[in-house]
Amino acid sequence: MRIQLQHTYYYPQIGGIESRLYYTSKTLLEMGHEPTILCSRHLSTLPEKETYNGIKIIRYPMYRFPKLSVLSQLYFEKMLQGFIRRNSKGTEAVWTNHPYCAYASCKALPKIANIYFQPTIWTNFRAITGKELKGIRRMRFRIRNLFDYYLEKKSMEMCDKVITFSEERMREIVDFNKLIKGKIEVVRTGVDLERFKVRGRDKDLLKELNIPENANIILTVCRLALEKNVGMLINAFTKINCSNCHLVVVGDGPERAHLEQLVKRLNMEKKVRFTGFRRDTERFYSISDVFVLPSENECFGLVYLEAMASGVPCIGLKSDYPNVIVGTEELIKDGYNGYCVNPYSTDDLTEKIEKIVLNEELRCRMGQEARQICEREYRWKRHVEALIKITECIRKRK
Repeated sequence: MRIQLQHTYYYPQIGGIESRLYYTSKTLLEMGHEPTILCSRHLSTLPEKETYNGIKIIRYPMYRFPKLSVLSQLYFEKMLQGFIRRNSKGTEAVWTNHPYCAYASCKALPKIANIYFQPTIWTNFRAITGKELKGIRRMRFRIRNLFDYYLEKKSMEMCDKVITFSEERMREIVDFNKLIKGKIEVVRTGVDLERFKVRGRDKDLLKELNIPENANIILTVCRLALEKNVGMLINAFTKINCSNCHLVVVGDGPERAHLEQLVKRLNMEKKVRFTGFRRDTERFYSISDVFVLPSENECFGLVYLEAMASGVPCIGLKSDYPNVIVGTEELIKDGYNGYCVNPYSTDDLTEKIEKIVLNEELRCRMGQEARQICEREYRWKRHVEALIKITECIRKRK
């Protein structure tokens, strides 16, 4: 089947959606299908067309209509529809990952199967990230978000199927658009079991971080933004009754400076390491005793799967819809491969970290269980096979 996978960004951009597109396309190729990535030419140095690791990439220009934000969005959407129509000859299905692409595809290619992957409500998520804007920037943001709100709702109504990755996200989508549940389906994503696997501690990395080889290491890997709630982890870390514990924070983002100041105020500079963005995250899982992601709003949490596949117990927050929207309890089986903690209790987080860090037998058992869950439930082939089955059902109806 010739399938076009769409998003605003792809290689060389790195992120959760970009990673999922790569592994999905790679698996499609292995299964004999013909995937093509359609994304933006967000850097002027990028070619309009290229092949990366056997995957064809087509990039659309960053269409812009100066100054007037809403007019810019309307212009962009119209031009994108034309680009998709011209560059989709022979395409049998579209798997799209962004409301702009979804709307444009439904308009440009109404006779083929259009599946919209909805890891989160885009406008709700952007509202969280735009909270700190002020003045004219805040006003422009609100106007733009109203347009995006309309586009997102219409995209979900027009597409043939909405795919999300957790039951909690499905609940949010149904509430947002009053869609019938039959139009939405949960399909679990996958993880690279070869890259992320149980391995010996990376002594060179420990040396680079200036951390003793016998240290107990708490790890988080995420974009340093408000919704990731890393401040809660730092505050919990200060209360841990373990003199040999170190916290490693992998990632970058707008909250980094604030978090570094928090560490300084708490006089924990010698115990906390900020590494910035790293591509070699598998090395960090190899040195960690427990992985913690205290996000209050998480699309899925692919990093949980990476940690689990690496044999590392995980800790995350329990969901408290609609204030805390996470799929943690669908990934972490409380007490088996990690813990789900009270989202409003730093003490509960501290207690659960201590339980794992100070009990080697428990840590090993949880790590083994985590790896086994990934091997059973989170293979990329299983994910893609489910998507192909859904796509074929839609094509029969078209």
